Amino acid sequence: MIPISVCIITKNEAEYLEQCLKALKPYPFEIVVTDTGSEDNSLEIARQYTDRVYEFAWIDDFSAARNFCISHATHDVILSLDTDEFLRPLDWDALQRAVEEHPQSLGAIELLSYFDVDGETKHQVVRLERLFNRRFYHFVNAVHEVLVPIDSMESSSYEAPVSVDHVGYQGSAEKLREKAERDIALIGSEIEADPENPYLYFQLGQSYMLMRDHENALARFRKAMELHPMPGADYTLVLLCNYAGILLDYNQVEEAASILPYRDAFADNKDFLCLSGRIWLRLGQPLKALPEFVQALSAPKYSLADPHTPSYYIGFIYEMFGKRDIARTHYENCGDYAPAVEALRRMDAE
Repeated sequence: MIPISVCIITKNEAEYLEQCLKALKPYPFEIVVTDTGSEDNSLEIARQYTDRVYEFAWIDDFSAARNFCISHATHDVILSLDTDEFLRPLDWDALQRAVEEHPQSLGAIELLSYFDVDGETKHQVVRLERLFNRRFYHFVNAVHEVLVPIDSMESSSYEAPVSVDHVGYQGSAEKLREKAERDIALIGSEIEADPENPYLYFQLGQSYMLMRDHENALARFRKAMELHPMPGADYTLVLLCNYAGILLDYNQVEEAASILPYRDAFADNKDFLCLSGRIWLRLGQPLKALPEFVQALSAPKYSLADPHTPSYYIGFIYEMFGKRDIARTHYENCGDYAPAVEALRRMDAE
């Protein structure tokens, strides 16, 4: 067996910490917890699950705290989690095979991030590189930290068979604002040191999104786009979707269309194809929009898009062309998807 240490940093998150640790107990992980200054009973909870509990004086640097935590693990293979991330049921044998087959690569775990919109809970699916061998990688960046090679080794990654539920974007508006303001201050310092890094502007925009400040978010996303983010970066799809989504909400369709050259990089992603289709529709070109939604039907990857969205828009376009029977079929394929239900109700009333 390849031993694996789960490393967690925490501060004043006792409400989540026990659930996080409890989800790990069915598996033979070593658990390492580093507390960065809790004033609640986080330390007491952590010690109920592991004897490897350490304290680290907070210095406004998440990477420093994470690197301190992994240095206290007794194993080289590390799975890094946050307190508000709860491991979903795991195939331990599949995880062992993945680690064995990719000894010097970064494992990108699946993260299901939950958030509330108008009283409804939704989730976004992303992959983040969190499984690694500490002999080859360490964390950098004071906030929204990332793993990079320790030496000149070229980084590589694979999809690790690990899924977690992330609840950090839920909670009171006051709590989310406090978190966003903390991150904005830290990212500002990072940008001063590295002003041409599109990832930092993306994360700054994400912090404003957390505060529901879309105007400031758009300004930061626009700056990130001006710096030409690489299509292969793990954040680029979220950047494109949030940037263009705000622009469509603001009726700035021509600027939203600036994301279309990225299509080849995300031709297998339902989110991007649906976004591309919506842009073509708003540009008044339904014949260019239709193939995007048709391809989205079978696209294997998605982060946020409702699986019924492509069928709804295909129905919408056929209805535009007067093909009501075909439109009805696609609307009915959407089940209880609200826009399709409303479309059918409208058609029945006509």
